Amino acid sequence: CKSRPSSPGSQPAQGEAMSSNEDMDPSQVLEKCIAGEVPEANALPQLQHIYRSKPRDVISALCDKATSVVQQSDAGQAAVRAGAFLVNVAGFLDKNRDGESEKPRGNNKRRSQPATAPALPEVSRPLLEHILLLTGGKNRGPKDKATRTQGCTLVAALAAQVDEHVGAQDKLLEFSLDKVPSIREKAVRGLASLSSRDAETALLARAMDPCTAVRASAVRGLRIAPATVGTIVGRLDDVEACVRGQLFLRLSEQPSAIKELGPAAVTRLLAGLVDRATSVRTAAGRAVDAWVEHLGGVLKLLEHCDLIGDEELGEGAAAALAARFPEEGLRCATQWFGQSKQDGKKLPDSPGPLLFARMALAAMAEFSREEVLDVASLLARSWAALEACEKAVAGRWQEYLLRQMLHVVALADIADEGLRREVEKLAEAILFRGPLSTSSVLELTASAGICRMAQSAIDLGIVILRKASGLVRFQAQSPKTQMLEGKCSTRVVLLVSEICQPFESDPDDDGEGDGQSFTTRLSTKIQELNTEIEAHQKTKDKIDADKKKAAAAEEFLQAQKLKDQARKNDKSLASLQGERDRLLQQRDTVCLRVLSIVSSLLRWSNSDLRKDPALMGALHQILLPMIALPALSKEVEVSVVYSICIFCVRDGEVARSHWSLLLTLLRGLQEEPADPSQCKPGTEGFTNLRGLRARAAVAARALADCARIHGHLLDRVEVLSAASALSAVPFSSRQVVIEPLCGWLLTLGHIFFEEHLKEPVLEVQWALGWMLVEAFKQRRHEEKPQPRAVPEPPVSRKRGLSWVSRPAEAKAAAEALPEVESVHNDEEAIAMASRLTQFFALLPKIPGKHGAPMLSLALESVAESGLWRRGVLLPSNEDGQTRWLRNFSWPELFAFVHERLPIEMRFRLWRCSLQICVSSPALAPLAEIPFALASAASEAPPGAPELLAEALELGADPEALNPLKLRLPALPQKAKKLPPAIGIPSDLATPRLLLPPADALAVEAQRRQELAALGVDIEVWAPADVEVPKMVPIHHRMRMGTRKAKGGEAAKSAEKPAETADTPSAETAAPAEPEMKRRRGKAPPADAPRLPLQECRQDGKAQPTNRAARKGA
Repeated sequence: CKSRPSSPGSQPAQGEAMSSNEDMDPSQVLEKCIAGEVPEANALPQLQHIYRSKPRDVISALCDKATSVVQQSDAGQAAVRAGAFLVNVAGFLDKNRDGESEKPRGNNKRRSQPATAPALPEVSRPLLEHILLLTGGKNRGPKDKATRTQGCTLVAALAAQVDEHVGAQDKLLEFSLDKVPSIREKAVRGLASLSSRDAETALLARAMDPCTAVRASAVRGLRIAPATVGTIVGRLDDVEACVRGQLFLRLSEQPSAIKELGPAAVTRLLAGLVDRATSVRTAAGRAVDAWVEHLGGVLKLLEHCDLIGDEELGEGAAAALAARFPEEGLRCATQWFGQSKQDGKKLPDSPGPLLFARMALAAMAEFSREEVLDVASLLARSWAALEACEKAVAGRWQEYLLRQMLHVVALADIADEGLRREVEKLAEAILFRGPLSTSSVLELTASAGICRMAQSAIDLGIVILRKASGLVRFQAQSPKTQMLEGKCSTRVVLLVSEICQPFESDPDDDGEGDGQSFTTRLSTKIQELNTEIEAHQKTKDKIDADKKKAAAAEEFLQAQKLKDQARKNDKSLASLQGERDRLLQQRDTVCLRVLSIVSSLLRWSNSDLRKDPALMGALHQILLPMIALPALSKEVEVSVVYSICIFCVRDGEVARSHWSLLLTLLRGLQEEPADPSQCKPGTEGFTNLRGLRARAAVAARALADCARIHGHLLDRVEVLSAASALSAVPFSSRQVVIEPLCGWLLTLGHIFFEEHLKEPVLEVQWALGWMLVEAFKQRRHEEKPQPRAVPEPPVSRKRGLSWVSRPAEAKAAAEALPEVESVHNDEEAIAMASRLTQFFALLPKIPGKHGAPMLSLALESVAESGLWRRGVLLPSNEDGQTRWLRNFSWPELFAFVHERLPIEMRFRLWRCSLQICVSSPALAPLAEIPFALASAASEAPPGAPELLAEALELGADPEALNPLKLRLPALPQKAKKLPPAIGIPSDLATPRLLLPPADALAVEAQRRQELAALGVDIEVWAPADVEVPKMVPIHHRMRMGTRKAKGGEAAKSAEKPAETADTPSAETAAPAEPEMKRRRGKAPPADAPRLPLQECRQDGKAQPTNRAARKGA
């Protein structure tokens, strides 16, 4: 009969169950659960019960199963599931190791206290140590990939359950450098659970890993700290969305770490809300929500952002926050732009509230905006902001506040006539009294600086005035709109005359200089003061020289007199300099305001200049007289040139009349001083150099824009002259013309190609070559010294930057390539290299048949002008270590061009590359030209084997070209050459595609002379010759060793004829004596004592001991 279930108080049934569990083998429980016969939920309590009575047996069973799992790691998912089950068992037992104790029975109060049981041993730690032994221990490991993967998975999982295990950390650090990406990814997950400095350093290194999964896991595992902030924020630019998403998920888990991030980093991170990937936007939203909750509001978050340093990025971050938090944006917009019961002229203490309110207002619908916005209160705050900017203690953020208010005024709907007049009055006040643009002269060389100028307070004043006049930015042209445009231009020109009116009547003039403008009078006075200051400076130098002579001759009375004279001269000199500075400030302030108004009007006006006499009159009556003023400052001079260039872009006739002026300004770059010491920051030479480059940059943009816009009005010679002037620039100023030249080539490249077919246009082809090199250039920058206690994380290689930096004390061989870098920072250099790469990738795809030939001409220019020598690897000794440096990578450049050209045009690339191998057989391998050809051998054009055979015949290095020869199809045996026909020269009978070395060098020298005649300082761009180093790079030696091991015997057997019958076979031949390893210094003498290994080998010759010999015996 069946027994009924026992009650809780039934002692015999409980004893039977207990005895059955005690007799159960833990190995059987594990095996049944792994086989799927017992669920894991049932197996864990059974193992726990056995563990309380037999802990050693459970640990031994787990270790045995771990051994089986690691040995059978090639079982696939079954082994993975088994390993995960073992880790779960160890964690479950450790977690409940002290969770339960023997429960008291009955109601006896004396038994209410639990009995203290002895502590049970850990499970995870001995299991981890056993698995470490299975994986080989420190610095050792199995060769099988599956075994290493399984071992790394188990170690990483158990390391999170064991505190501070040094062996596990060392093994995970070893696994993090494995060649298999999946093993590195599992090791990174294990390192993320550790808190040591070594683990953090390894995670920083893996954050730059080539594998996407490894980078994502490393970023997720990094803790936000001052040492890791740079790497974490740098992954924001990762190309993979999953890496960026893991970055934001990590930030959301640690919201209090926002204090560790700088204002610029927080602003960049907020841009993740508008990322192109949906997953990244979702993760960024979680991070932003966590920050807002931690800080207590959106405005508190904006206080941690740098809104003024990068205004474009700050506006994007504020717009993203306004779109995510519309309710808070509505409250902020109502507070600052709506009707307020508080003081209507009160301004915030930081720029964040106004920017957030402005972006929230811009995101609203038009009807909602009208309900929130109160124009009267907005105008009152705008006037208050303008008055705050006029104070002497006003900072940059007050001007920023004013511009935010003016943006909202330009956005508002003005329907009332009274409000329209108030808005018009505010616009005029902005033009009269508003702050000028804070952009410096140097920023005019970049597009970002011009964009910031277009958003200045003066520009916003012009926009508001045009809106009050009934004009908008983009409007269809009609007689009515042209009439309104003319009225607006006339009004602005009259405002300019009113600005200059108070200075036209000078009470100190005494009637002199009648008919002259105040700028002319002030400029004349400044020029006279400059002459007097120069004379006083010469007097000061003469007095100092005489005083030194008198002191040397011990004529102390004369020295005292000279000292008194010097004191009087210095006092007079200081007075003259003070007067000059006062007049300069007075003149430049008015001139810069006038020029800002005129240039802003030109940027925003849609008027036809030929039908607008007021606007056209500004060119002849304001700009041209101003540029002819004496003693102009660099700021005023560049501003005048910029305004004239805008006129040239707007009107073709003006451009044609000022074409020679623009060419002269651009060619002024050739006047740069050759001595860099004359242009140190803080000197007059540095100021002159900045002004020179700023003028040239403005003229370069104007030339390119005018050639593209007014090409139908200009002659082909004039259009081509713009490209010639843009191409022939000094090496140090090449960044000035890159963008204008790329725009010209994309639009008007067909003109260059057509003229180049008639007669070579060497300067434009030269520009294509150096821009192609610039796209693959490796710039070097000085690294900041780091303390030795903190290891530096490796930096990912980016195009435009180098892995290494060259010290000032470089060796002579490394100094063969002059290191003349521009003043631009590394970020701008990387961005420029990226844009150039996009340009050359787009070049073969443009409409027409000239794009691909232009790309081919670019590489031919690099090869034929000597620029390829910039890609030669040269040794540089740093801290006792030899590093091989180069300016650009020829293999990357060649592969980039080769894969984008059609197969019929690749022959030209191979010909110019093999010509380098012929003319410079020693330097071509150091530039890795044979390696680049061998890498592209699978896509070689027809005729490549013939080219290679001719190059070898003319003296190219056969050892360097041997890999290429093995990969190309073999040529048929040459037939016997017949003598040329009578009357035909031998050169014509056997035409050659390559030149002999002497002829090739002569052609290159002629090309360099022609470029020098065109204004290109070719010696600075590329050296005529480079000294061949006496050593070979280590990776080249490794390739040579691999080549000899793999292809050496095959090549020799293919070249040598068949062996005769008398030649002994390999079986009967005696074994060759191994070649002794070369040692530094002199070779050992012949009678030197043999080493034990050599004695064994010698004995082995006399008495064979190997298996084959014993078998034969």
